[in-house]
Amino acid sequence: MAYGFGIRAVIKSIVNKILNINLPLIICTDLKLLYNCLIWLGTMQEKRLIINVMYLQQAYKQREIMEVKWINGNTNPADIIIKGKPCLALT
Repeated sequence: MAYGFGIRAVIKSIVNKILNINLPLIICTDLKLLYNCLIWLGTMQEKRLIINVMYLQQAYKQREIMEVKWINGNTNPADIIIKGKPCLALT
């Protein structure tokens, strides 16, 4: 989770420098618990995810992440790649 964000932040930084613009970084998730933790800066009980969520919370507070969006699981276009099931968003 945080690793994927780190890669996106690096790509954003490179594009910003090459094109001399400031692209917003928007995080989209279908995990409602993660969305709630980031938006309301709450905590999570799963020990293996606490550090990752804290990292993303800090990036959101510092405005490295401009927006966090929640995607309904039934309309998540990434499901076709990740889970191999049809997605209503693509029809």
